[in-house]
Amino acid sequence: MGVVLAAPPDAPDGSRTGNILLREYFLQRYLELHGERDLFPSTTLPEEIRARKMDPMAERFVEVQVDQFIDDVEQKLGAMKSDVAELESVRREAVSARSTDAPAIRARVRDLAKNVGDRAEDLFNMVAIVAIELQPKNGPRPSSGSADFLENELKFLEVQVGKAEARLKALFLAPTHTVGLDELRGDNVLTELKAIEQVSNDIKKKTAP
Repeated sequence: MGVVLAAPPDAPDGSRTGNILLREYFLQRYLELHGERDLFPSTTLPEEIRARKMDPMAERFVEVQVDQFIDDVEQKLGAMKSDVAELESVRREAVSARSTDAPAIRARVRDLAKNVGDRAEDLFNMVAIVAIELQPKNGPRPSSGSADFLENELKFLEVQVGKAEARLKALFLAPTHTVGLDELRGDNVLTELKAIEQVSNDIKKKTAP
């Protein structure tokens, strides 16, 4: 059917369910479940579609799904940022105490790195399903060198998580989707998330027994 939605006409500014990209995606899911029924009764012209409310059942489905999607993005993004911050704290303490080879320290680093990689993978899959026009490119990798105990990797993760957060907010966490996908085709959010996942895997390998 290919219906393109604007934000609900009666939604207040700042409504978290007004994201156009997500609304269109979940409307298409509704159509797959319920068939191409008349979502906009007594409406035939495209300009009239944008001016009328959608079928209440479809609107409710879209709002619930968009709200849940945004909740999931916020939760996974917050958890990933928290784990990266804790990784850096553990790294600094280990360097200060000269205990970077301690099995308990390395096990803690591996666990945190796994968490970061898992969150990045989850977010990658969520974005890839909704923004199907985006394709990941080859992302940057941390520079090698003799920095103290994963310093380069942690600096890299902090930068990449910051970039991914900004792009996720632009795509999904703004009240309306105003960023065109063509603006994100270079080093896009999928690129950032894939790089985070790959470097997290590198950290796990470097701290393996």
